[in-house]
Amino acid sequence: MNSYTIKSVLKDNVFYNITYCYNTNQLEVFRILVALFAIISMYTLVLDYDVFFAPNGIVNWEVSNANALWFECHPQKIADFLSMPPNYVMIAILTLYFLGLIALLLGIYTRLSAIICLITFTLITNVMSSFAFGVDIYQSVCFFFLTIFPTGYSLSLMKKDDYPNLNQVKQICIRVLQLYLIITYISAGFEKAFMPNWWNGRFIYFLSNDPTIMTTTFFPKDQNSLFYIFFGVMVVFIESLYFMLVWFKKTRLYILIIIISMHLFIALFMDLLFFGLLLIVLNVVCWYPAILANLKIKENDKSI
Repeated sequence: MNSYTIKSVLKDNVFYNITYCYNTNQLEVFRILVALFAIISMYTLVLDYDVFFAPNGIVNWEVSNANALWFECHPQKIADFLSMPPNYVMIAILTLYFLGLIALLLGIYTRLSAIICLITFTLITNVMSSFAFGVDIYQSVCFFFLTIFPTGYSLSLMKKDDYPNLNQVKQICIRVLQLYLIITYISAGFEKAFMPNWWNGRFIYFLSNDPTIMTTTFFPKDQNSLFYIFFGVMVVFIESLYFMLVWFKKTRLYILIIIISMHLFIALFMDLLFFGLLLIVLNVVCWYPAILANLKIKENDKSI
């Protein structure tokens, strides 16, 4: 393989050239999808306000406040400081959170809106962290990214004026988002790789036969051990090799279909709807320009 061939191969892959398969509205799409996701997910929880958010709900504020670290701000601390009823404080936090999300969705003072969402969401999760199952971490990171990324320059009601290096800054931000997702899967895959139960199929066996985890029957009962070993090993390899398979044009579409299907399975059959949906949103936002470009190239090749 000569140097020209090597360069041409590298140029067909995402991380060689920062402008490769970049969409000028990609960060704005990220902002809109995260805001929509946050509005829908929180609305479904607010419908059961007395269960999740009330001071005497399923997780009593005395318990969640006691479990909070000294530097974590809990709504109970705010209520005590202001000498206000806890319910008023919680309603004020939720109202401010929804207003911030609507402003973020519409592109109104995007960085300020993201900061408000991040702070209020942190306060909310301090109350109901027992029911977040990891989605709160990803959502907090998304809000943090939105506080620093330039996301108000298109698809916004209040568009900001462009500046000369805007596209370069946006491209770097997209790479940061992609690298965050890649590191997430690498860490998850390598962590599973050091757990014997993923290799011998025991984890998949207990997962598929535990009614407290699998709310809907998917796997047939009492399969051969190789059946469970296959799925356990496949999950380890999918997550561990995600960073490599998403790099190359020929494997990118296939790994994304597999990873999105895996998160759909988590959302539908393990009753972790919001966790699965948010990971799907992140995968779509990170790679949709590359996938569209690849499909367009294939279409052009067929026409030729």
